[in-house]
Amino acid sequence: MERRGIIFNEPSVVSFDYESSRIVAAGLDAHQMVGKSHKKISVVKPLKNGVISDMEAAKALLTYVLKKVDNLTSRELSNAVTVMCCPSEVTPIERDIMIELGKKMGIRDIFIEEEIKAGALGAGIDIFKSRGNMIVDIGGGTTDVGVLSFGDIVISRTIRKSGNYIDGEIIKLIKKKYKIEIGELTSEMCKIELSDLRENAPTVTVRYAGRDIVKGIPKYVEISSDDIREIIIPTYEEIVRLIMSVLKDTPPELSADIYQNGILLTGGGSLIRGIEDFIWKRIQVPVRVANNPLTCVAEGAKYLLKNRGDYLINPLQL
Repeated sequence: MERRGIIFNEPSVVSFDYESSRIVAAGLDAHQMVGKSHKKISVVKPLKNGVISDMEAAKALLTYVLKKVDNLTSRELSNAVTVMCCPSEVTPIERDIMIELGKKMGIRDIFIEEEIKAGALGAGIDIFKSRGNMIVDIGGGTTDVGVLSFGDIVISRTIRKSGNYIDGEIIKLIKKKYKIEIGELTSEMCKIELSDLRENAPTVTVRYAGRDIVKGIPKYVEISSDDIREIIIPTYEEIVRLIMSVLKDTPPELSADIYQNGILLTGGGSLIRGIEDFIWKRIQVPVRVANNPLTCVAEGAKYLLKNRGDYLINPLQL
């Protein structure tokens, strides 16, 4: 929030009571309920592939968070100015859904901006100079690659393969290879603890609990970093191909800037060990991870909000 920085940084998950539709938990508390709730509680993720997939759940989550953190009234929300960030290649319909969400909450001034633009600003890059910068945002729902210059996106591309996709593929692999079914939270833990893109990385094995799909009983399974590499290597190879496709269509002068400035990585997917060397060895362009990859989009949104009169367009006023 303006003048206060980040006041809420938790997963976008909300849980409801089926009978009363009352919110039971939100954020981290709701995230820990994934795969563990009974039939009287519904656990919902309002975002899918980087965009809003459940309008009512998204509204309930944001309303709950704002009231819990700041106890904002409807009148205060109507006077608020909001920046919503999205992948660069969302459709006009998906943008309209984001605007509609703000209107349902009573917010009148809503600005839509791309995540890669906000992420670059939040990482300390001055995107308003006549210098090309390439940003690769590897988030939960999408991977967004773009080249920025003079304060806007020159070229960008998006694929819907990133953190959530990897989680799902890990579940499929363990089920197929070991005949053990693990949940979303365990899959995410595997990804965080065992992902490693280094060529000569040591093999690490960790014991996780799941359900034997043959006998139907709880069972431990030994999962190694080599197992996880079977998932992350093809996924990050595809991300590299996406980067190369953007570089191929980038104007020569901007390409020269990118070679000098390097490629900036943001998002949770940039925290995997060895990612900088993995990308550099394939495209021979310097790569670095932002100092604040998980929060730079929010930090950049704050900057855009502060300077909205100069740089932002309000879709509701067009």
